[in-house]
Amino acid sequence: MDSAHSNARARVQPMAGLSVAALDKRLGLRRRAREDAGRALPAFDATDLSPTENAVVEAVAAERARLEQARAAAKAEAERRLRALAPQPQDIAGPALDAQLGLKQAAGRLARQWASAAAAAKQAREDLAAFKRANDLRRSAHYARAPLMQAGFLFTAALFEALFSAALFAEDDERGLLGGAITAIGLSGANVTLGFLAGFLGLRYLQHVRMPIKVMGGAAFGAMALLALMLNLFAADWRDQMAALSGRQLEMGADASFRLWSLLQLDSPQAIILLMLGAGVWVFAAMKGFSSFDDPYPDFGKMARAAEDAEDAFGELRQEARAALEAPIDAAKAALNTRLEAMRAGFEAMSRAFDDAAQGIEALDAQARALDDAAAGAIHLYRQENAAARKGPAPAYFSLAPPAAGVALDVLGPAAALLDAARAALANAQAEAAQAQQAMLAELEATAAKLDAADAP
Repeated sequence: MDSAHSNARARVQPMAGLSVAALDKRLGLRRRAREDAGRALPAFDATDLSPTENAVVEAVAAERARLEQARAAAKAEAERRLRALAPQPQDIAGPALDAQLGLKQAAGRLARQWASAAAAAKQAREDLAAFKRANDLRRSAHYARAPLMQAGFLFTAALFEALFSAALFAEDDERGLLGGAITAIGLSGANVTLGFLAGFLGLRYLQHVRMPIKVMGGAAFGAMALLALMLNLFAADWRDQMAALSGRQLEMGADASFRLWSLLQLDSPQAIILLMLGAGVWVFAAMKGFSSFDDPYPDFGKMARAAEDAEDAFGELRQEARAALEAPIDAAKAALNTRLEAMRAGFEAMSRAFDDAAQGIEALDAQARALDDAAAGAIHLYRQENAAARKGPAPAYFSLAPPAAGVALDVLGPAAALLDAARAALANAQAEAAQAQQAMLAELEATAAKLDAADAP
């Protein structure tokens, strides 16, 4: 296309081929100036141009006429190209209307699910608030975000007790380390289980506002504590009896029958250590059961998790619904951008074509100015030679500037008007597209607000 534009400019740019030397050679200016001077022409009081000067003007005028024809042809070609390249009017309102229709359809499909999820989240919040009021709770729920890690702590405590107890039992167990390990594993598992249940079912319910539940929690804690005490005392006594049967406590010079332990009838240090180890692990498990897995207040963590899960479910649904609502608007935006891009491309092509035409016209104007300069130079040469060959003074008009055609009129005015019209059309389309996008976004927010305000069926 650029080569075609260059060829078109070449066709409308004729070469003037005139200069002072060429006019002197063609018209014999020097010779005719001396001849006119010998005849005292032009007369001293003459005001009109001499025939020789008129011949120069006529020669330049003929060439200037050819330039004007070339300018007219360039003007017509520029207007034709700009009309051909003018961007076609685009439908800006259509995609916006389609998007609004698609938005309403999507809202109709999502209304029921949106309202149900919103109502579920609202109900969960209200239930949690009512639970806090009924149980006189003025704090947020605290519960483990990673219960598996808390279970790992309990498993570590059980493993620690099992390993230490296995070493204590293996000293006097006939089955050796394996038999001691089996006994220790059972003991530690039962001890940790009883401690966890004492904290989870006992201590937690001891702080309930309702007295019957508080009494049941105390009973559960007492029962689990009694069972744990019986278990650990039994294990310590069993370890003491195993040591007595084997006689090792005598060989080692061990004697635990001092003060408090004599009341428990424990004689070996291993039995006392086993009892203290079991008590410590049981207390640790009870504290973990009390506050590490769930909120210390019964059912508070469950209610808080239910409200949080309902909010999360509603948030996910709202996000998915929002994406579905935005889909027709995104499609409309893409269509509007495509149409605006087509108009921009057409306007840019028009701008390039106008610039090419302006360059061609500028070249023709340069040739016209060169013709004026050649005519002025030729007339000045004639007057100079005539005045030098005269015996008398030269006419007064010789001191005036030679006549010139002057600056040519702007022939690209209509083409510039076409370009301005295309620029205005593009600006109007961009403004209309911006308004359409704002209207679509406002409709989206209004639709989302209506869905939020809708009640569940």
